[in-house]
Amino acid sequence: MNKKISLGITISLIAIGCAITFVLTWTVSLNIYNSKIASSEKFEGVYEKLKEMDAIVRSNYINISSVDDDALQGSIIDGYVKGIGDPYAYYLAPSSYYEQQQTTNGVVNGAGFEAEPDGSGYLKITRIYKGGSAESNGVRVGDVITEINSRSLLSMTASEAQDQLSGETGTKLSLRLVRDGELVSVTLIRQQIDIESVTYEMLDNAIGYIRIITFNAKTSDQFSSALDHIRSRGAKALIIDVRQNGGGLVSALKPMLNRIISSAVVAWAEYTDKTRRTLIETDSEEHLDIPIALLVDGGTASAAELFAVALRDEQGARLIGTQTYGKAVMQSTFEFADGGAFTLTTATIIPSKSLSYNGVGLKPDFAVELPAGTTPGQLTKESDTQLLKAIEILTPEITVPEPPEESSNQQ
Repeated sequence: MNKKISLGITISLIAIGCAITFVLTWTVSLNIYNSKIASSEKFEGVYEKLKEMDAIVRSNYINISSVDDDALQGSIIDGYVKGIGDPYAYYLAPSSYYEQQQTTNGVVNGAGFEAEPDGSGYLKITRIYKGGSAESNGVRVGDVITEINSRSLLSMTASEAQDQLSGETGTKLSLRLVRDGELVSVTLIRQQIDIESVTYEMLDNAIGYIRIITFNAKTSDQFSSALDHIRSRGAKALIIDVRQNGGGLVSALKPMLNRIISSAVVAWAEYTDKTRRTLIETDSEEHLDIPIALLVDGGTASAAELFAVALRDEQGARLIGTQTYGKAVMQSTFEFADGGAFTLTTATIIPSKSLSYNGVGLKPDFAVELPAGTTPGQLTKESDTQLLKAIEILTPEITVPEPPEESSNQQ
């Protein structure tokens, strides 16, 4: 027996459904609004407190003439960045952000080095650019900068110290360094330098060697040239060295991977709302059919780790060295009207085949330590134990074409 629902009941049910939907939507919206209002009110209280503190300082501080308003503002911003708990978040003032953009584009304006805070209030030099003033004046990776232009870094914020390193091309930069417990003073000249992010050579046994120092806008072209060179020289195996490569532009990876692996989804990016978007998808029909080994270590991070895991997953490349850094999160940069910028972690990188390595790192297929107290750049090919292991592994796998058989004509 069919039961018919009257029009009035139908309308009532629809009305009830709409009411429930409205109430739920209104409740959620109200919660979001209230949280924003609460957050806004909290910050209003902070702003008022800062205004009061500033008034007290300007009226009572005996060294008020020494207060630098720009440095004060930088410290407030640095404090907020530190407070959010994102280890990869940072703010850059306009001049520093401009320098970073130049580096990302494959050009550096400066004295030929990079430096990062070492946790003590000073800056440690982490990279020396080939052909720069720092290299020609004997500055080394690991040197600690304690003074810039006769001013102690302990009197500056980290952002201000980085700003002090910047300047117009042709100007001088005086540094006081600590090296192995000794003080060293150098005067450098700021200049524009094209960044060499890829080097290469042919080793014995028809093995090509390519080192990738960083990933910037010019790296993919330099890598392609390097690959063309070693292939033209008859390379039957390939070693790619990404030791001490802290990453860089993820966008540089696709054209590089396109030269080695065929079409594949390499990784996704997962955002705060749990949505996933394809991060890297190769679309090449090319396939580099030779054995590959990658040299990795604790300085292999971010884009360099993604490059390594892609080649291991899609090409069967072996990782040789020590555990990598473990950075599988991605940052976005937000620009301000004054030319400054704020970089914040906004997504997690998910490899398409491997487990996430964020906070863990990539475990090498062959764990090999370097001689105690050494870094890759300090070793010769004969003393680089990780390189020697890669050669040992690849050599038996090299396929040498058989010479054509001689034809014999018997009369």
